[in-house]
Amino acid sequence: MANTSLRKASLQSMEAEIESLLKSLESLKEDASGESLKTLKSLKTNAENALRHSRHLLNDVYEDVKVKTRETGIATRDYAQQHPWTTAGVAVGAIGLLAAYLLFNRSNS
Repeated sequence: MANTSLRKASLQSMEAEIESLLKSLESLKEDASGESLKTLKSLKTNAENALRHSRHLLNDVYEDVKVKTRETGIATRDYAQQHPWTTAGVAVGAIGLLAAYLLFNRSNS
């Protein structure tokens, strides 16, 4: 009978330890989940800030390119109006180079 009491006490002790271990694991899981959420929120905030900064930079670059393109178009138009024969010669030369390139590629294929 004493042996049975010792077994019951031992089983109860083991059950108590298992319960304690389960509670510790549950607590650890909750702590890890909280930290993961904090980390995730931090990553999301950093990504949003980086995206906002990138959009701002791209907007600035777009504006610069737009202005430079407009200036180049105006300069090209002015040059073509001031030097029509030179412009026509350059255009014919460019068309000739393109035709030669296409014929050369066709003959090599």
